[in-house]
Amino acid sequence: MYMSQILAPRQNRNEILLFQDLYFVRKEAPVKTGVKEAVCSICEKGLEEGLSVTAKTIRQKTRFFCQYHLPADF
Repeated sequence: MYMSQILAPRQNRNEILLFQDLYFVRKEAPVKTGVKEAVCSICEKGLEEGLSVTAKTIRQKTRFFCQYHLPADF
């Protein structure tokens, strides 16, 4: 935590104002990334063949499906 303070005289008065701000520092969470070619998990065809490819997470893994093999529950 950081604190910033400023003493500033008030205009046309004999008072001094104290401004203070608190800054809370958050630790950044690490970001886990990965790269995989977007091809259908079943027929292994992709965008190069003119097919649309959709990603779906199944059991905490990303699977890609073309327009012909996309599961019905999606």
